[in-house]
Amino acid sequence: MKISTNWLKDFVTLAPPFARIAERLTLAGLEVKKCEALTQPADTLFEIEITSNRPDWLSHWGVAREIAAVENISLKNPVVDPDTGRTPPPGWKIHIKDAAGCPYYTGVLIEGITENKTPDFIVNRLLACGIRSINLVVDITNYVLLEVGQPLHAFDADLIQGKEILVRKPKQGEKFTVINGAQIELKADDLVIADSERAVALAGVMGGKDSEINERTRNVFLESAFFNPGRIRKTSRAHQLSSESSYRFERRVDPEAVDVGRSRAVSLIQKYGKPRHISAVIKAGEKPQLEVKTIHLRSEDVTQVLGVEVKPSQIALILTRLGLQVKQHGSEAPAVSNRERGGSWTVGIPSYRPDLTRAIDLVEEIARIYGFENIPETLPARPPFSVSENPRLSLERKVRYFLSGAGLSETVTFSLVSEDGLDPKQDLQQAVQIVNPLQHGLHWMRPTLVTSLLNVIKKNVNAGADSIQIFEIANIYGAPPASKHPVEERTCAIALYGKKAAQTWLDAARAVTFYDLKGYVEAILASAGCQELCVAKIEKSYFAGQSAEAIRLWQTPLAFLGEVSGDLLKKWDLKEPVYYAEISLENLVQHACRTPTFKEWPRYPAIERDLSLVVKEAVKSGDLMREIQGMGQGLIREVALFDLFRGKRVPEGCKNLAFRVVYQSPERTLVSEDVQQLHEKIAQTLVQKYQASFQS
Repeated sequence: MKISTNWLKDFVTLAPPFARIAERLTLAGLEVKKCEALTQPADTLFEIEITSNRPDWLSHWGVAREIAAVENISLKNPVVDPDTGRTPPPGWKIHIKDAAGCPYYTGVLIEGITENKTPDFIVNRLLACGIRSINLVVDITNYVLLEVGQPLHAFDADLIQGKEILVRKPKQGEKFTVINGAQIELKADDLVIADSERAVALAGVMGGKDSEINERTRNVFLESAFFNPGRIRKTSRAHQLSSESSYRFERRVDPEAVDVGRSRAVSLIQKYGKPRHISAVIKAGEKPQLEVKTIHLRSEDVTQVLGVEVKPSQIALILTRLGLQVKQHGSEAPAVSNRERGGSWTVGIPSYRPDLTRAIDLVEEIARIYGFENIPETLPARPPFSVSENPRLSLERKVRYFLSGAGLSETVTFSLVSEDGLDPKQDLQQAVQIVNPLQHGLHWMRPTLVTSLLNVIKKNVNAGADSIQIFEIANIYGAPPASKHPVEERTCAIALYGKKAAQTWLDAARAVTFYDLKGYVEAILASAGCQELCVAKIEKSYFAGQSAEAIRLWQTPLAFLGEVSGDLLKKWDLKEPVYYAEISLENLVQHACRTPTFKEWPRYPAIERDLSLVVKEAVKSGDLMREIQGMGQGLIREVALFDLFRGKRVPEGCKNLAFRVVYQSPERTLVSEDVQQLHEKIAQTLVQKYQASFQS
């Protein structure tokens, strides 16, 4: 937006160099991007960048108000029409049918305009700001828009049917011809200004062709209103229509400026248009009020946030310079030992500052005017303290280092996926769907990483790779029925395909197996300090048959792994098996042992014994190991499964498990007889409890 310094001089006293004022405004938050000097007429323009939360800066009066606060100088108000001793226009009425879209609407009838030439100073100021001159009335509405920030619209009063103004929603299928000649079909959420027969303006956005002002216009109905910012923004976007008016209405105009802007325009029309008669103002609705009208502020709040002590009298002065109403709490305290006692205030918020809602907002205003450059750089007064690392990030780094060191490559894939390869019941039922995806076909936030890694494998296979071992640490997403909002879970996924490269010159390359994958998963869980793990069979739609296993800690699932089903391999045209695992880092970090404990080295020798049992297929080796450990009377250091056999001498439906049991006492040397008795007792208990046959 361009601001004329000649125009600013109507409100504040300015003197060159203007670059100094531009720099001061920029330091205070109102960025002046460029200063431009004009010769005909002589003027200096500020090109300013305005943030969306400061619509009060979208006018010369608003910028002058900021200069007055920054420079601590007085501010003049625009000359307005007193509007006294007039009568309402006979027969004219205003009806607001959509109060949510237009809370407040005003109008005045101006009849018998005799002059139509725009004064040179108005033409020059408009041109300097990038607006061409059209005719007197339109130029004055544009002039007032740039001066006080209130958009106005002037109708040819003779073209308003029925002397009636209706603010309403469009009728179904209603069409409207805008002032540039284009015809649009109105939408249900639009807001229109209509007479008794048709729409004559798209409220807050653009006027209509059927009621526009021209050189022959002598009678004008001047509109000034407050429109709902959200409705104007939606209408402007829907019809791709933008104007200086919509730009301001979208950001919320000052409700008090509705009357000020109208009165300012009437004053200018009366002076330069010399109308025969001006009516009294007719109004409908009420001005919207601020949600927060007053804020309580203490000087301690300012000192605590800024880190510098600003005197209470200076705080009150700055707030007053900003146009806020400042009321001191208690009596004013005199200076004591060159220091002032802390103060507190109730600060009234003007209607043009809806961005001020909390005490911290007032502190920011004080900092802007006080000057950020005047706040010294200081070190924190409190002593330094250590910051512990996020446990999850620490776990992620450990997992990443382990898998990278084991020869796996890390991938980064897109969070949005298609439904290809996902099970409608298991995966998509609780998945998060995107309404407007960034890429066509990718409608789902991935509930699993399996399809993402299959895409990576497929791309590498097409490039000629025959050994692909990859992992990814990323989020998966879901919308559980018990949760009001979607959730994301940090996950580590591993996928193995093709051959496993030889580790040394003595080895040979071989195909990867399920146990390679299981070894990686168990190593990660072991490095996190998880013990007493339970392994169980699970069913997943993307795993082949009963090849999938889940690893839990008590009832908390930590990981699952298995061989990818043939159906998925066909979808991705993969010829070799793919082994896939997912580890829940969210659950793992909650049960990880962050501080490993040291056990004293054993002082006494250990004795090893083996147990070979034939049990039913349904019996889990983990249950047998826990049973053995529990019967050890504190003398068993380790139980390990070292052999699994199914064959000729083992009955069908059974398996032979061989365990190595290490006996060791921390207090004495065990004798063979004690160990043998305990070993036989354990064996007999397993035979009785699990219907096992014991083999020595």
